[in-house]
Amino acid sequence: MLASCGMPVSSLSQDKTVSVMSAEKKEWIGGRAGVRGAIYTIKLKQKNNSVITVKTFRAEGNTIPFVQKNTGNTITISGNLPYKNDDDIKTADQMPAGSSVENPVPQKLNPKDNWIEYTVKGSQVLHKINFEKFISVETSEEPAP
Repeated sequence: MLASCGMPVSSLSQDKTVSVMSAEKKEWIGGRAGVRGAIYTIKLKQKNNSVITVKTFRAEGNTIPFVQKNTGNTITISGNLPYKNDDDIKTADQMPAGSSVENPVPQKLNPKDNWIEYTVKGSQVLHKINFEKFISVETSEEPAP
């Protein structure tokens, strides 16, 4: 069970060095039709003074680029996953002669494939921490006029 109120989640998300405080997902829509995606944010609580470096961030079955921000004993991992633009898919009659007829593979999400890998300063050993799911968060921003 995930909570975004700063409480640790299930025991699968616990580790000797860090625990998952929250795992949130905010979906966004761009200024053009079909442009959209999700921002994933994980908050970890450090259990000791070890320096943690996140190496891999996997969200809903996708390895995504991320930034890591350390503030006190809280580590925030944030990554953006743009979804495939469905407007770019064309049928064979819309494509120029000689073009491939294959369509791009649509974005696939696996809501149960969520984890991070990290190292502790002074060690090359990768540690992996899994978590069940992301909590969807509504944005409170008003649309631009």
